[in-house]
Amino acid sequence: MNIVIKAALGCALGFIVVGALVGGGRSAVPPAPSVPLPSDQARFIAAITQARSKFTSAPNELAAGGMRNARQKTICSALQGQSASGWIGKVAYLSTNGDGKGVITLELAPGLQVSTWNNAISDYSDKTLIDPDTQFFKSLAAMKRGDTVRFSGGFFPSNLDCVGEQSVTIAGSMKSPVFTMRFSSIRKL
Repeated sequence: MNIVIKAALGCALGFIVVGALVGGGRSAVPPAPSVPLPSDQARFIAAITQARSKFTSAPNELAAGGMRNARQKTICSALQGQSASGWIGKVAYLSTNGDGKGVITLELAPGLQVSTWNNAISDYSDKTLIDPDTQFFKSLAAMKRGDTVRFSGGFFPSNLDCVGEQSVTIAGSMKSPVFTMRFSSIRKL
């Protein structure tokens, strides 16, 4: 076998192994392209990814910080109100909090998630955690990480990001945002 072919095969195998090792985090694979996204979801994803790109390429922290305000306006114009209806995502995280209430995170695109809160203190007024006595909780219990789902729910208003986002830092919010959602339905596709 030619040395160039052997080297190419060795590199390909190395990339597969590294990808498998690095891919073991909390992120799920983005939705399959064969499932058409609702137009407001596509605009929302575009607003986030374009702002992320501008944020990471900004010449200084002042310029980078200004990107969040621009993103806020783009998100507000992308969404039709404060809700998502019939959006597509993948289950990235599925668990319970200390009180046994359901916690779920859905990935819309790489580095972009919507989620319940994961603790009762943060969730005090939003009421996003899922009651274990409901049919909704029972249907989620049959799902697993990586499942493609169709979901609906409500965001929470925010003057900073248009809709509530959970990151503590501006870098977290701009690079890998997690938007808070009270889910009304999630069903496996």
